[in-house]
Amino acid sequence: MSAMDLDKPLDEIIASKPRTRRGGRGGPRGGSASSTRARYATTVPKAAAPPAVKPIAAEASKIIISNLPNDVTEAAVRDLMQSTIGPVKSVQMTYTATGKSTGSATVLFRNKGDANKAYASYHNRMIDNQRPMKVEIALDPSQVVSLASRVAPAPARAAAAGPRRGRGGRPRAARPAKKTAEELDADMAAYKDTTAA
Repeated sequence: MSAMDLDKPLDEIIASKPRTRRGGRGGPRGGSASSTRARYATTVPKAAAPPAVKPIAAEASKIIISNLPNDVTEAAVRDLMQSTIGPVKSVQMTYTATGKSTGSATVLFRNKGDANKAYASYHNRMIDNQRPMKVEIALDPSQVVSLASRVAPAPARAAAAGPRRGRGGRPRAARPAKKTAEELDADMAAYKDTTAA
């Protein structure tokens, strides 16, 4: 503010000053939307796509199909699988107590590996453009590795590494063995004898 401005009213001083926009560099506040998008496009990583589900490597011969329409029959499932995958040994639909289909069927193929083919061919395929068909591979229990063989062995007990330490770093004294009722009775009798004498 110069000395000449002291004689002017405040309104005139404000009106004579050039207006500057906030946000710097004379641009609109916060910058343009395109420059903001360009800046974040280089700094914000895109969300990683979910990993694709892979079928089980073991050659299986049994699948469970679910999310089927209620009007699908065992014969329809058998026809589809035999005409596109391979020979079918059995098809079993599941029903509620009232006899209504649950939309689930178990298919047993004659050839090993056909279950994997069915999974690759039909898992998440749309039916009537309304719902995805779900296919799960049912493994033969004889081919499944037991969980016990996959669990790591238990760590060695701390006692094997040395005596446990109490507070202050001193070794903790071992607890005496519990006495039997007969031993306690004998101790009590001996105590009474010493006090009576």
